[in-house]
Amino acid sequence: MEIIRGGGVKSVLRKIPLIKRRSTGMGTETAPLPVLDVWRNTDPPFIPLDHIRKMIRNPVIKVVSFDIFDTLLLRPALHPKDIFYLLAKKVDAAYGVNFIKMRWDAEAQLGKDNSNIYEIYEYMARRYHLNSATAAALLTEELRCEEVLLYPRPDVKILYDEAIRLGKRVIAISDMYLPGDILGPILKKKGYDPAAMYISCDYDARKSNGALYESVLAAEDVHPSEILHVGDNYQSDYVEAVRNNITAIWNPSIFERSFHNKLICEKLFGEALRCDPLWGLFLGFSLNRLYSDVSQAPDNIASLKSLRCFAELTLAPLVTAFCLFLISDKNIQASYKKIYFASRDGWLPHKVYSIVRDHLGGIEGVYFYAGRRAYYPFLYDSFFNFAQTLFRADNLDAYTLRDLLKAYFADTALLSFMEANISETDKHLSFFRHKDRCLQILRRFDKEIADCMQEKRARAKAYYERVFDSAEKRHIVFDLGYSGSVGKAMTAVTGRPTDKIYFWEEPSNRELDKASGSLTRLFMKGQIHPPYPLLLEELFSPCEGGVIGYDETGQPIFENMPVTESHKKDLADVHAACLEYATEFCTLLKEYAPYALLHKPDAVADICRGLWDTPFCNLHLLKNIAFPDPLYRIRTDSLEKKLENNMPAPTVFSNTGFENPENVYAGTPHIYGARCNIGIHLHLYHHSMAHEIVRYLQDFPAPFDLYITIVDTSFTRTAQNLFNQAFLPNLKILRVLNVPNRGRDVAPWVLGMRPYQAAYDLFCHIHSKDSAHFDFRDEWRHYLFNNLIRADSAAEIINAFTEHSDIGCIFPSIYAKLRQVMISVGDPLHGSKHEYDLICEMLRRMGLGEEFCRSDLFFSGGTMLWYRPHALRQLFTCELQLNEFAAEPVGVGGTLAHAMERIPAIIAERNGYTTKSLTRYS
Repeated sequence: MEIIRGGGVKSVLRKIPLIKRRSTGMGTETAPLPVLDVWRNTDPPFIPLDHIRKMIRNPVIKVVSFDIFDTLLLRPALHPKDIFYLLAKKVDAAYGVNFIKMRWDAEAQLGKDNSNIYEIYEYMARRYHLNSATAAALLTEELRCEEVLLYPRPDVKILYDEAIRLGKRVIAISDMYLPGDILGPILKKKGYDPAAMYISCDYDARKSNGALYESVLAAEDVHPSEILHVGDNYQSDYVEAVRNNITAIWNPSIFERSFHNKLICEKLFGEALRCDPLWGLFLGFSLNRLYSDVSQAPDNIASLKSLRCFAELTLAPLVTAFCLFLISDKNIQASYKKIYFASRDGWLPHKVYSIVRDHLGGIEGVYFYAGRRAYYPFLYDSFFNFAQTLFRADNLDAYTLRDLLKAYFADTALLSFMEANISETDKHLSFFRHKDRCLQILRRFDKEIADCMQEKRARAKAYYERVFDSAEKRHIVFDLGYSGSVGKAMTAVTGRPTDKIYFWEEPSNRELDKASGSLTRLFMKGQIHPPYPLLLEELFSPCEGGVIGYDETGQPIFENMPVTESHKKDLADVHAACLEYATEFCTLLKEYAPYALLHKPDAVADICRGLWDTPFCNLHLLKNIAFPDPLYRIRTDSLEKKLENNMPAPTVFSNTGFENPENVYAGTPHIYGARCNIGIHLHLYHHSMAHEIVRYLQDFPAPFDLYITIVDTSFTRTAQNLFNQAFLPNLKILRVLNVPNRGRDVAPWVLGMRPYQAAYDLFCHIHSKDSAHFDFRDEWRHYLFNNLIRADSAAEIINAFTEHSDIGCIFPSIYAKLRQVMISVGDPLHGSKHEYDLICEMLRRMGLGEEFCRSDLFFSGGTMLWYRPHALRQLFTCELQLNEFAAEPVGVGGTLAHAMERIPAIIAERNGYTTKSLTRYS
């Protein structure tokens, strides 16, 4: 609305405060960061590892020097002081202190340059009246924590080992309050043994102002250029070193590599860190893992390249923190013999709990099969009472009585009996619309259903009696949460009170606990709203269907769940990331791991939201995860689609491909030099525009064939005259084809150009657009032509296709005035519900799935584009017929032609190609 009121984008952008870019190592820190570039990393690449290795091999270099912290050694933390929060968890209660208050600013308050750790603790003891024993114990604890948590940075360890192998003299230089007599043994334990160490607190001089380098040069007795220094701090390790004529290379910290500006860190993690600073420990460890191999690390942490990356930043720290909570909860560990993890969403927590238990001890964890379809007979006296409680479906009209029977009786012989004795009409009744009528139909099978329920109870009881230890007086079951039904069912099955461990609960669970005397221990204290429970439910689950019952031997029966290879792979990657994370976290933290207890684990929702609210369409990573929900859904939607349905978007463009900076072509323009077969289709409905289009094509930069479709046969020879080689020097073949006036420009393109696609490497579709319902119709048309067929634009597009074989489609970004209209109207970008259904149907006919999400919405506003025919091949082979397109007159939306406008980029993406916007003229 601000854009519309202001009459343009520029007037609004001028009101938005600019932020400053961090230092890049290429200049000063004063350059403003344009608002539109906040998310996009435009910095030059960092020096590659191999280049640094070549510098180390240079015979001129006699001494190789390394910074220590964030260069040789890493902490599992976003910021160095994050470990103080971990220490506080251990020492505050034990010594009756407020460690954060005492330690946080002690070094600065001491007021002495280059103080050491001993001086810092002497100051703390004086100021806070600590006795010598307490001060000594706290100092010992901090030194022990540093020793345990520090570990080698993998890429720099390679450089260090290379220098040692070559026989170079290796030294370490650091601005640090830990003196050399402490750092030396720590470095040695971590695989480093420098020949000399120059520490600021030992030499009373700092790198940050260059003074420490003077001490280094005096002691090493070599020419400054013969020293190669590698460090992560641009000012201290690069600028000051070079000022002393030392050869220096800036090798940024993991934090610097992760966030090309600090605003990104704030947007992604700021809310979580404010809620609970210990998130800094978990997230820092996540980033260290992601960047352990810098050659494979993300270029931009805000743009996740895989679901595994998403899991590293969200699920892996969350489930590890949860299992540490279980191990550290004395009531749980003392009151029960086992923790029973209920399927399916207990699968991953059980796996991680087993890892944490191996490291830290604890009671046994057992995974067992459960599910509402398996245990509902223990919750209700009859199936009819149970069925009355069912109240929701994603499509109330589509969910039928037959769907209900398949959901709850698929594991029994009764299903086929009832289907054979219920009419087709009755089986297709909408269950939720006609619940009483449907249940009345089932009353004919009252005895058979009652017998079936009794048999279900007996089979389930046989299974659960083997799982649950009969010697236990009480059981405790983990489930992600909700109403308490799992505890109620297990109590009924086993005859023992069953308590619960939940991530979250509903009021009905609290009422159940009051009525039955059961207990619920919550991991998350806050209110978690959709879609986050659904995210955890599906990603915590194994790649298998839900349990629908038990056979005569008491073994679980699983629903048949078709699974794609992509689903298997993505889910396996998520689980692998979580298991590896937990293993490495416990191995590294050792005795400190039980103190890594999140106060606000709910903040994982803020981290997820931060990652999803970037313009990079990260939600699209969930597109391959597709678990059925036959209790309420007919169609198996992807997890992306399910979450999208619960996430309102600020504007119609939010979280779509239009907002994604990576969809904007950013290649370097070249003079046209490619050789490829090019076809252009022009639908010339408005004959008078011929002259305008000829003017664009007269200096087209490459040989091309032109196909013109017209709806008036009397204009054929005129069109041939207007578009001949006298006007168009690069024209090779001209064909003028007569087509019916149906399907606007889309049917003439898709149907009329069908026979010619295979002959071309590239194809362009344009038309004589005259959108009379917009007062900017001429400006819009000129915008599209300027960016598609004007000589310099066409040359750049052709070269983009030639240089990037993965590009399938190119078109300009949405015209600014059109975008304003679309935002102000607020209608979904896919169009009407009818158009949405048409898009799904077309994708299904093409064999490309039938689902599409917000992140798939990326198209040419005006249906003009360049493409590789192979990338859109199904568009021309899906046997569309002319009569499927609405006859004229049609409006501004709602038809197949309008739906087809939305799908070229979707087709290209599902064929393995990318789509880019390329805009030279605004």
